Amino acid sequence: MKKRILSLALALILLAVMALPVYAAQDTGFVTDRASLLSDSEVAALNTKLQSISSTYDVQILVITMNSINGNSPDWYIEYLYDTMDLGYGSNRDGVLLLVCMNPREYRILTNGLANEAIGKSGIEDIGNAIVPDLSSGNYADAFDEFADSCEYYLDGHINGFPFKWTKNLLIALGIGLIIGIVVALILKGQLKSVRKQNQAKVYIKPGSMQLTNCSDFFLYRTVQRRRKTSSNSGSSRSSGSSRSVGGGSF
Repeated sequence: MKKRILSLALALILLAVMALPVYAAQDTGFVTDRASLLSDSEVAALNTKLQSISSTYDVQILVITMNSINGNSPDWYIEYLYDTMDLGYGSNRDGVLLLVCMNPREYRILTNGLANEAIGKSGIEDIGNAIVPDLSSGNYADAFDEFADSCEYYLDGHINGFPFKWTKNLLIALGIGLIIGIVVALILKGQLKSVRKQNQAKVYIKPGSMQLTNCSDFFLYRTVQRRRKTSSNSGSSRSSGSSRSVGGGSF
């Protein structure tokens, strides 16, 4: 009887040990910190944030850190990881991947599918400018947090049509500029009270200073209308632009 109890206990312990790696893999499915840049609590917090954003917009957002990429090109390596690991959601594999390598100190951001439509080359550059200061100073948790926020910012604006944050600042700046312009215009208007509207130009001509000897009409402009010939085999065409962008630099 004791042997059976002991065997059952050992079996339960073995099952628990075998289940641990599975749970850990699920818990850190959006963060792979091979360079050990983050603490366990930071990995857990970042993973939760990336998982939430990914599920909200149906775009997989991931962070991978590496000590070395064995002399490979960072541009090539991030695409290799993305394709080999079959990352991204759906048939278009919608996703964003941030790769940070410590030797050499390089980062790359890859956007694919819907994420590329929302972020693209210009967005990658903006995100890079936002995270490089923290990467350079070793504030990796802050850098990755900013990366997550930036991805959400672009995806939210692209999918839901919400105005971007800079719209509010732009409207404020335009409002201030408008007020200043009105004040300046009123001041200038006050200084021009002596000026009156004239219906004829002769009041501006000094008597005897001009004699008109010849009068001609000149056509300065002309309007030409052209119509495109229609072709029997003409049809609608659509762009075949790339669905993936990669960008980054050193830090």
